Amino acid sequence: MLQNEQEYIRILTDRLKGTLPAEDLEDLLSDYREHFRIGKAEGRSEEELFCSLGSPEEVAKEIRATHLVKKAEHTCSCKNIFHAIMATLGLGLFNLVFVLVPFIILVVLLMAVFLVGVAFTIFGPAAFVYAILQILGFPSFSIWLYPAAGIFFSIGMTAVGLLLIIGDFYLARFFYHIGIRYLKWNIHIITGTVGAA
Repeated sequence: MLQNEQEYIRILTDRLKGTLPAEDLEDLLSDYREHFRIGKAEGRSEEELFCSLGSPEEVAKEIRATHLVKKAEHTCSCKNIFHAIMATLGLGLFNLVFVLVPFIILVVLLMAVFLVGVAFTIFGPAAFVYAILQILGFPSFSIWLYPAAGIFFSIGMTAVGLLLIIGDFYLARFFYHIGIRYLKWNIHIITGTVGAA
């Protein structure tokens, strides 16, 4: 059990250092110091104040997760969303199922669409070359029953591949924003804080 306010503030500072900008961290610590000052002035014991705040470790996890989700919301990047997801996982064991599993499934699906798009984009031109060589009379390159149809098929395959790659990019952006909303909702549910939603 913590013995005093200074220890509470020290642990909170240690856990949040490097996550929040120095100015934001100082403002936050000021709020907690003010909470202790007002509580003591009202005659509340430090133990009561600790209970009302929660452990500094848990408080730091919640603040860190909220901050990293907001950072990912304002600056879209794989690194930021990854850090936001990892911080949210730290809020509860059940988040392994409700955050990590959907994230992994989504990444796998987006990668699969991208790889199919790349495969189509690569094999389309190759099939086109084979159709042309077959039309020119090179028997070793005869893969098409109807070489003219092979030309149209290869062009279609390339177009579909390019559309899949472009569509995957827009899908990733869409799911990024949905993911941020989901993480904010998750933090709101776990912490019960209205500001996180």
